[in-house]
Amino acid sequence: MNFPPMMTEGSSRAFKFASSLPQFGWEPVVVAGHTVSGAGVDRFPYQVHYAGIERCGEETDTEQLFRFVHGLPQQRFSFRKRSSGTTRSNGCSGEGGWERRAAVVAGQVLQDDPDIEMIYAQAPPFAPHRLGLELSAKYHLPVMFDCTASFADEKQEISIMHSGHCVAMPSRAMKEFFLRKYRGKLFHDDISIVRSGFDPEIFGVLKPEEPAGAMMRWVFHVEKADGKELKNFFSGLSAFVESQQAARGFLSFVFTGLGSEAVGRYLKKYRLEELVDAGPVCSHSEELELCMRADIYCVVLGKGDGYEFFVPERLYDVMGTSASFAGVLPEGLAKQVIYEAGGRTASIEKVETIVELLQETFILWRSGQLSQVPGSVTEDYSMRSVMQEFLREMAARLPLV
Repeated sequence: MNFPPMMTEGSSRAFKFASSLPQFGWEPVVVAGHTVSGAGVDRFPYQVHYAGIERCGEETDTEQLFRFVHGLPQQRFSFRKRSSGTTRSNGCSGEGGWERRAAVVAGQVLQDDPDIEMIYAQAPPFAPHRLGLELSAKYHLPVMFDCTASFADEKQEISIMHSGHCVAMPSRAMKEFFLRKYRGKLFHDDISIVRSGFDPEIFGVLKPEEPAGAMMRWVFHVEKADGKELKNFFSGLSAFVESQQAARGFLSFVFTGLGSEAVGRYLKKYRLEELVDAGPVCSHSEELELCMRADIYCVVLGKGDGYEFFVPERLYDVMGTSASFAGVLPEGLAKQVIYEAGGRTASIEKVETIVELLQETFILWRSGQLSQVPGSVTEDYSMRSVMQEFLREMAARLPLV
């Protein structure tokens, strides 16, 4: 997991669990992947042992940093930004291959600290789960296996499901998918649900820049979209901008998420580059600050592997901001969550619905009628509520003292 600079998918969920544990009397000890040095790096009030390589964030440009933290090949890509002072080099992560070192580091941590009572491991990839099984057998500790997506390897999945340890998943939809996939081999009591949520305290320490002028600020979070789906989206975005030529100077776009690596050529093709307000975002805190400034947080989701049950973890974070929600995406769990939060959606497969969504959202913004996330939904996704589920599963597996 990328602790720090960017909390990518999966690691953001683990980070919030670890950060919430101290208020309940638990001290987390984290074994993470690669680390970064330099100014602006996020620090944590608990131990984090890095098993990967160290890089200097101040010596690496943001395009490379983005690829480091997301585990992408180190080729450069085109991503133009407008000079706004909002982007800064915060850190980096490197290539994979840290797993063998992680086994050594985790073993040493357990030897040095006999007070550790439980292991948390998250997958995919499968390596942390495999390491959790090995450490559990050696040190006789219970494990919470957190599954944020399918591993695509049935032998690996069933070995975890039948391990006798806690198996947690972030949604009922994902649990039901696994029960259908392994019908007759898994039962309801084999899987627990521990939702994802947002940490309300983190927004108190962030200091986003004050919005300049009457700009309509969009954050587009892009995931799992192929070339045809991105073409659909940018065709719709371009048509929307063309229909609002008088307002073109009042539109500001930011692209985040793993899929944002591929948007550069579409921005150039559709002549939208000058509307982009920040380049590749490599810092967790910077991305949250951009979301706090946004009027609209829009998920652009394609039909990549596991899209039906995929919800970007940053979507939960944005529950704690004043941004309104939108989505350009297929049917699935992410669409349900956006509707639950009072947002609006369009199909990633139909350009005309994308244009309609963008135009109607602009009209609502201009009239001051953008919807807000209902208070009941915000409270339901707060980490205060989520941690009750997490602690319940912990307590059920820990030995009585």
